[in-house]
Amino acid sequence: MVAETDSGFAQRYNMLIGVLLSVLITNVLFLILPTGFFFIGDIILVIGSCIGLFFTFKYRNEYQSHIKTGVIVGLVSSILSLLLIGFVDWIIYFIPVYGADVLLLLQYLLFLLMNYGIMYAIVGVILGYLFGNHYKKKEVKKTPYYISKTI
Repeated sequence: MVAETDSGFAQRYNMLIGVLLSVLITNVLFLILPTGFFFIGDIILVIGSCIGLFFTFKYRNEYQSHIKTGVIVGLVSSILSLLLIGFVDWIIYFIPVYGADVLLLLQYLLFLLMNYGIMYAIVGVILGYLFGNHYKKKEVKKTPYYISKTI
C-alpha cells in the first residue's frame, strides 16, 4: 500500500475541494456581512469563487481542460453557495419564528433560486471562464515555441 502525499490528494480531488472551499468561504463571509451592490452577496460570491477557483487551478491535473474545469467549478460552487445561504438563513431566521417547517424551507429555496439563481449562475460561469482562460494562456506561455505550435 502506497501512502499518498497531500498534493496527490489535492490533485486528485481538486475540483471537489475547490467547490467546497468556495462554498464555505462564501457562506462564512455572508454570515459576517450579508450585503451586496447589485444582488445579495455578490461581492462575497466573487471572493469565495475566486479562492475556490484559484485552489482548483493550483492543483489541476494535466488531462483537465482549463475552460471546462473553470466553468464547472464556478457554476456548481455558485449554485451550492446560494442553496447553503438559504439553508443557513432558514436555520437562523425562520426556525425561531415558524418552527422547523420543511415546506417553508423548500419554498424559500425555490424563491432564492428563481430570483437570484440565474445571476449566481452567470457570475459563476463568467468567473470560471475567466480563470480557465487566464491559466490556459499562462500555461501556453510556459511551453516552448515549437511545442505550442503543434498544439
